[in-house]
Amino acid sequence: MCGICGGIGPKAQRQETLKKQLLSIEHRGPDDSGMYIRPGIALGMCRLAIVEIQNGKQPTSDDFLDVHVVFNGEIYNYREIRNELQMKGVNFKSSGEAEVIIQSYLKYGSEFVSRLNGMFAIALFDGRTNTLLLIRDRFGKKPLWFSQMNDGSLFFASEVRALKLGIENLTFRPETISEVMQLGYVKPSKSSFKEIDAVPPASILTWQNGQIRHEKYWEARLEQKIKVTYMDALENTRELIENAVSRRLISERPIGSFLSGGYDSTLVTAVMSKLMDSKVQTYSIGFETKQFNEAPFARHIADYLKTDHHEEIIRADPELVLQKISVLLDQPFADSSVIPTYLVSKFASENLVVALTGDGGDEIFGGYDRYIGVPLLQNINPILPLLKRGVDTIKPILRDYPLLRNRGHRQLKSMSSLGERYFSVQSLTENGLLRKLIRDDLYTNEIKLEFINQFEGSKNLSNLDKLIKSDLDYYLTGDILSKIDISSMSNGLELRSPLLDVELAEWVFSLPNDFKVKGFTSKRILKDIAHTLVPKELLDRPKMGFGIPRAEWIRSELKEMVTDLLTDSTFKNRGWLNTIEVEKVLKSHMDGQNLDNAIWPMLMLELWARNWLDT
Repeated sequence: MCGICGGIGPKAQRQETLKKQLLSIEHRGPDDSGMYIRPGIALGMCRLAIVEIQNGKQPTSDDFLDVHVVFNGEIYNYREIRNELQMKGVNFKSSGEAEVIIQSYLKYGSEFVSRLNGMFAIALFDGRTNTLLLIRDRFGKKPLWFSQMNDGSLFFASEVRALKLGIENLTFRPETISEVMQLGYVKPSKSSFKEIDAVPPASILTWQNGQIRHEKYWEARLEQKIKVTYMDALENTRELIENAVSRRLISERPIGSFLSGGYDSTLVTAVMSKLMDSKVQTYSIGFETKQFNEAPFARHIADYLKTDHHEEIIRADPELVLQKISVLLDQPFADSSVIPTYLVSKFASENLVVALTGDGGDEIFGGYDRYIGVPLLQNINPILPLLKRGVDTIKPILRDYPLLRNRGHRQLKSMSSLGERYFSVQSLTENGLLRKLIRDDLYTNEIKLEFINQFEGSKNLSNLDKLIKSDLDYYLTGDILSKIDISSMSNGLELRSPLLDVELAEWVFSLPNDFKVKGFTSKRILKDIAHTLVPKELLDRPKMGFGIPRAEWIRSELKEMVTDLLTDSTFKNRGWLNTIEVEKVLKSHMDGQNLDNAIWPMLMLELWARNWLDT
């Protein structure tokens, strides 16, 4: 695991610039660093050493010094690939992963990437053809940003902050405002700057002679279902999960897991306990507010599995945490669960260098309640306005149910398509309020139209698979995986996600839908496997998510900061949002109407602008 950066072409970085860029992302790899610089090419890396500590230095080159590589991530099957290549006569000078990448490329060309099982962002320079390949893993676990100059030169880096050091006159992309206000994150494959984009997941970007082309090397084949009995599927899925966890236990540094007490993290931890000789070190955090505190559930699971459990109840000043995290976010990001994710990463990094998580379980196995609720709502689409009138009459009674009263209540109306309804469910800020808040010349509906068009273009998929595909393309990449990468790497901690193993994912995608969602039961097959490892009564409870007492914080500890940031002269002069409407929203929230879904993205946009635009 590490951070990488570099460039190719006439303006490729010189040593001084490359050093500055590496220093800016040193948190990703504090153990080592290295550079390869020649006229027209620059490759740099900073390393968090986990496997092959002595033999894993980068950049790595082939024997003839023709091919050079830096990469960020882990290739979990690199030893199997190495053995396969040795059987075909390939000689290795080391046992490191990077040399396996080079030799695989020399043997198979760019198609070698299809053989890799892992999380990775790879930059590979082939001096024979003066070609640079930028390659990103299938789900986009590891970030990889790039920017092309007017003369054709191309820069790349693991984080936008590093690219910002090498590019003058970056231009803010105004669509960012609507994207963050609606989804909480910048559109995947885009950044908040016009000049910087992301290499899409499962893609290869090839640069040669100033020209670039993109190629997809993998797709989630959700439409291809197999015929199999449920019991056979259960057994095979169990085996694939164990294999996925086992692959991710390779480490020469301390390893443990995050444990929330939910199904996904519990299953991963239970399998770890089964496979490891020593006790699993587990980490969880909680809040004093009962509604957001999962710590007791995690503790019960840890006691049952007899793990070496570590628990921390967060009482820290949220303003301090928020300001610290906002500096880490070089892109606007309004999913407030980044706070507990950052804090548990910081807590675990005191003893661990690697931790396994349950991330991806909901997307792969169909675990979100919305996978049940959204198709159901669309099925009764014509009668929803009648239901809304009924709910309006009892709205005062719903005071204790803010989700239904606010974000859920807006679903009680007819919508033209499943895609429109799913976007509405995902959107943080209701469209009517959004139009009032964002200045007219900056408002755009582009992300909504693109989101809906994706559904329209997936006619051969079932409703469930359309929802899963949407989350794979947007929410998983843009939110979940970005959040865990930022939170963990800023603390020098590597997070691994067994439930996103490609072999496991491809198998689960191929299963009949009712193996995943049946009636009102979500994540059916995963839950049944988990019940064989942990008693059902320890697991069956309402899904909480990894949230914070956000609405409460905005009215208390964060009140002064939020009010100052969203009403002062700097905010008003920026002119992104209509200040009169913003003040109305703030007053309504302080008076008891929960509008934190709109306030939080406004706050994070403003904090980002002060850290990354105004400096």
